[in-house]
Formats: sequence, structure tokens, C-alpha cells
Amino acid sequence: MSPKKCEPPPVDSLTTTTTTNTTEKATFLRLGHKNHTQWTALGSASFILISGGMSLAWGAGFAVHSAHRDQLLQTVHMQIAWYATAVLGALFAAFYTHRLPLQPIYICASILVIASGTLFLAWPEYPGAIIAARYLDGLANGLAFVPALSTVGEISVNEIRGLLASTVEQLSSSTGILMQLIYTAVWQVDWNVAIVADQVHGVLSIIYGVIALALALTLCVESPVHLLMRSSEQRALVALRHLQRPYMVTSEMLLRLDEHKLYVAANREMCLGTTLQKGYPSVLKLLVLRLLGVLCLNSIICCALYETGNQLVSSLYAWPFVVFGLLRWCGCFFAVLLMDTTGRKKPTLFGIFSTGAFAIAYANLFGRTPHMITALVMLFSLQFFAGLGQCASAAYLTEGFPLRLKPHMVAVVYVIEQVARLLLCSFLLSIAGITAYFHCLGALSMVLFLLGIFCLPETRLVTLAEAQLKFSKWFNKDF
Repeated sequence: MSPKKCEPPPVDSLTTTTTTNTTEKATFLRLGHKNHTQWTALGSASFILISGGMSLAWGAGFAVHSAHRDQLLQTVHMQIAWYATAVLGALFAAFYTHRLPLQPIYICASILVIASGTLFLAWPEYPGAIIAARYLDGLANGLAFVPALSTVGEISVNEIRGLLASTVEQLSSSTGILMQLIYTAVWQVDWNVAIVADQVHGVLSIIYGVIALALALTLCVESPVHLLMRSSEQRALVALRHLQRPYMVTSEMLLRLDEHKLYVAANREMCLGTTLQKGYPSVLKLLVLRLLGVLCLNSIICCALYETGNQLVSSLYAWPFVVFGLLRWCGCFFAVLLMDTTGRKKPTLFGIFSTGAFAIAYANLFGRTPHMITALVMLFSLQFFAGLGQCASAAYLTEGFPLRLKPHMVAVVYVIEQVARLLLCSFLLSIAGITAYFHCLGALSMVLFLLGIFCLPETRLVTLAEAQLKFSKWFNKDF
């Protein structure tokens, strides 16, 4: 008889799965620990954009306890203040990004946020002070947005680029919106307190500005790509050393330096015409995606929430506003976690499709008294999926444009986005108008979902040069 062969013991599939999950979690935590300085390098911009999120919500009408809400709805000057200076700041930023050091700009923007909060806190009852405060905060956000979104992809490693970009811009903005909605919801005008609602806005802005200023003074790191464009290879290596742990030159760091050098060299070879030709498809795609986000948070959406909630609860300014803001934040947060695992394209398409479906459902239910609670749930769900679907736009902004004109193209998208927000601020629709608006939003979302299947690229874990090449094509079927 032949000897019995030794067989390996059976492998427990559950144990294998658990081990794999644990390994993946450990790898993710190790990656986050190793590269956390890449977030702190942009932490100043992140807190400035939190203040901007509060101002966006305030300007959209989520300021029900403000002494200036009626003026916001009726006075053009109050409406345009934030958006006008945000546009001016972005236009100025388009020319200094990749030309000037970023630290002085972030310091200046942080001081503007502190000044804006101080005006809200010191003179909450004077319309002129509030208008000036909104001018200052808008300018700060325009100044910070363009350099932050232009350089976040250059500062981060490929493995966390999507997470970092979406955290710095989308999650920060959603956090500001949520903070505005929370204090709007819980504030009571009959409270016997010495501070009014607009002063709460000011206190929060001062806190964000002080944190942003501290981060800008201590932890801001220049983009290594920016330094290579100025032929400062040694300084670029020093910047890379400060952007990861351990703080020493490693073989991995040298590989990143070579990757950045190839990226800069390839873009230097492009003439202006080629740069515009390769950037135009990206601008158009991102404009459409970002404008859809504008349609999901504006004065019309605020009016819809007010009209829906007003027919359901006597204390409107309590839970509907909190749930509305919290679900938008949660949608964005979940998408942030998916950016470098599932990717950018799938969450974006799923979010756009779901936004369209819930917009149409809300339009069909809105105004029908027996179904108003269902309509409110549809509106909440729409905000969740709007946050989910918009999150990847931040990663796309930092990946999609040729290096030579990247700040200019980021600024173009941002400026048109703010102009669209400004135009929507002046609309106060009737019940029939709100219904028609949501029907249009739903139909537009469905069309963009179909276009996105064929036009949006998947840029997870690729280099900036590869992502730029994908974006330069009109059609991208990859998932």
C-alpha cells in the first residue's frame, strides 16, 4: 500500500475573510498615519471652506433667526455680496497659484475669515456690517479655493488623492452647511440670552479662522510640483520629506519626485493651444457636474423645505433642518470613504441617478397634504444622494486639467458655479413653480446620469498625468 499523502488542514473561510479585512484595515490606517501631514498641509484651506459652507447656507436662506433674513430675500446688495467677492478672489487666485508661495495667501484668507466673524459678532443688527462681513468671507473663500483644489492632487499620494481632495473641499463645505443648519434649528427667538443668532455665526467663523491661521503659520507645505516648475528640485525634495512619515528621504519619496518631474516635463512640452484643447472637455464635464450640485442647494430648495415642513410640524425650525443638513453631510462622508476604494465614477453616477429619482418623486408628492411626510422624506433622501453624487467633483477638479492652466480652469468652473448660485438666490417660487423645478431637476439628473456613463473617467489610483489623459477624452467607458 502506498503511504497516505499528507493533506493540508481545511482553511476556515470566515477566518480567511476576517484576516483579509483586518489586513486591509491595518493597511489603510498605516497609509493614513504615514500621510496625515498631507491633510494638515491643506488644513488651513479646509477650515476656510467650512466658513464658506456656512455662508453658502446663510445666503441660500437657511438663516431663519437672522435679523436680516427679510433683507436677504429682498435686497440685491445682501444677496450678491458673498458671491461677488468669491468670484473676484478666484480670479485673482488663478494668477498667483503656481507663481507665489501659498502660505501668505492662506494666512491672508484666514485673517479675512476672522474679520468677517468679528463683524457678525460685534454689529449683528447693522445691515452694512453684515454685508461687509459677507464680502470678506467670500473673498477669503475665493482666494483659498483655487490654490487648494489646484495643489491638493500634487501634495497627496495617489492612494489617498481622492479622499484628501473630497475631504478638503466637499466635506468641509458640507460641515459648514451642517453647522449653519444646526444652530438655525435649535435657536429660539424667545430665549433670554444676550447673544443673537447672527453672533453665533460670527463666533463660529472666528473659531474657524483662528484654526486656519494657526495651521497656515505652522503646517503649510508648498506643492512639490509648484517648486519643480520653478526649477527648485532640492526644495521639492524637502517638501516631499515634510509630506510623509518618517521625515527622511526614502526610495519611495525619490520615486514620487521622479513622477512629479515627468509630470512637469510633459506639461511643459504642451503649447497653449494643445493645453486648451486638452482642458476644454474637462472644463465642460466638471461644469455640468458642479452646476448640478448648485441646483441641489439654493434658495428654492430652502423654500421647498420650509413649505413641506411647515405643513407637518408646528416647531419647524427644529428637526427638519437638522435632518436635512445631517443627511447631506452623511452622503458626502460615505462618498469620501469610497473615493480611493470603490472609485470616483460609481458613487457619482449612483448619486446623480438617485438624486433624479427622488427629485421626481418629491415633485409628484409636493403640495398633496396627505403625502407631505413622504414628500419630506424624499427631500431628505435627495440631499443625502446629492452629497454622495457631488463628492468626487473635488477629486476631478484637481486631476482633470493640464498643469499649465490648471488654476485658471479651476477658477473658471468655480466662477460660473458662483454666478449660478447668485442667479438662483433671486428666485422665490410658488407651489407650482417648486413642483416644476423639481421635475426639471429630476429630468436633468437622469440625462446627466446617462451622459456620465460614457463621459466621466475613473481616476482611482492613477497618476495625475494618466488622470489628465483620461479627462482629455470626450468618452470614457471605464469603471
